[in-house]
Amino acid sequence: MSVPCVIYARVSTKEQQDEGYSIPAQLKAIRGFCAEQGLTPLAEFIEAESAGHAGRTRFGQMLAFLSANPECRTVVAHKLDRLYRNFTDQIELEEKLGVRARYVIGDVPDTPQGQFMRDIQLSTAKYYLVNLSQEVKKGMDEKVAQGGFPHRAPTGYLNDKNTRSIVLDPFRAPLITWAFERYESGAVCLSDLCAELAARGLVTKSGKRLQVSSLQQILTNPFYCGRIRHNGQMFAGAHTPLISVALFDAVQQRLAGNRNGTKSRKPEYPLRGAMRCKECGCLITAGTHKGHVYYRCTHGKGKGSCSQSSYTAQDVLMAEIDALLGRIEIGPEVLEALVADCELYLGEKAAELNSSHSESSREIDALKAKEKRLLDAFLDGAVPQDVYSERASDLATTRQALERTVSEGSTGALRSIQEVRDLAAAASSARVSFQDAPDNRKRDELQKVLCNLDVEGGHIASYQWKDPFKLLEMEPSGAFLHSWWAM
Repeated sequence: MSVPCVIYARVSTKEQQDEGYSIPAQLKAIRGFCAEQGLTPLAEFIEAESAGHAGRTRFGQMLAFLSANPECRTVVAHKLDRLYRNFTDQIELEEKLGVRARYVIGDVPDTPQGQFMRDIQLSTAKYYLVNLSQEVKKGMDEKVAQGGFPHRAPTGYLNDKNTRSIVLDPFRAPLITWAFERYESGAVCLSDLCAELAARGLVTKSGKRLQVSSLQQILTNPFYCGRIRHNGQMFAGAHTPLISVALFDAVQQRLAGNRNGTKSRKPEYPLRGAMRCKECGCLITAGTHKGHVYYRCTHGKGKGSCSQSSYTAQDVLMAEIDALLGRIEIGPEVLEALVADCELYLGEKAAELNSSHSESSREIDALKAKEKRLLDAFLDGAVPQDVYSERASDLATTRQALERTVSEGSTGALRSIQEVRDLAAAASSARVSFQDAPDNRKRDELQKVLCNLDVEGGHIASYQWKDPFKLLEMEPSGAFLHSWWAM
């Protein structure tokens, strides 16, 4: 009488299944075994996952099939290690469902002796799996210790299958470098940076912009500065870093600063103490009414001394301050253009200064020569005492004036390119720093760049930039108010 059964075949990797490795051979041998043993296959389950862990997809489907078909109580596999390598699956299949496992190679009789042999085979397979896992881990540890990376390359790099190494992605690598530099500048928050990266072409495989969490993983991955984090330790990688260690550390500090902002238990009014009433000069105070924050003049100089009695919603003032800070927010493209102009300007000034110094130096040398000739003439008796004294005094006065001019010109420093970059970076980050700061620190961030904020009629009526930020103020059209900002 034919006995119903199911067939189970497995390979360890998806690649082996795609290439047809071993599955056809397994099925051919299993079907032949079933024909010889009088077994009738009702279903076939083909797996492409490791047996090292419970919960394989096709194995679970096979269990469901056997539960729904109690007349079928036999599973046929090529070998025991093709069916399972852990006791959990063996208990689920054989003890709970009462299913007998048959094998083309290594089949055992359904007797106590056969069960003992099966347990030995299962223990051997389990030992092989654990030992293999440890060997794989040892191999990975050794590869990392030698600077290799045993995983899929992170964004910005590619896995070179020929050399089994990590190489730069020619398109994404520059974008990752730019992302670190852009975020470190403080000019953008994470969500804005995701949008900017998408505009430059760095998106997910489905064409969508990166999520903030994905960008955070990139910005906190030490792989990009040449380090490999493995098992809680840090190793030097053999791959080409995209950024410096200093830049990576600076980005971590900025990320930590945004994460660790504290909140006070008491209500915090971010603009209280930062503004004055334009009419009477008293401080603007704040209060909460029905869950909304409002600002008003304190009238500290006496009742009736100020007509400003209206209350202004915090959102109104915050929007106006945001717009003000946006007037010194310089994007990377504008910054590079300004730096290029500044380099040209400084080059011209340096050339003029060098030319002026050279001319003055020649005049000083000529005056010294005249002074020497005059002294020689006086010593030879060709020039009287009174003539020598008057002429020598004139020459010395002229020479000393030229020497002071050269000295002052040499010590008077023009703003360097790095100072221009630092100034622009500080200005560009002012708005984002203000937005990201907790309420109890917003006023401090604001007062780094602005002072003398006066409020009148519920709006900011006047303000002053702290030096040198006023040099970078732009009109709404984007043009600089101060054309000689680089001076």
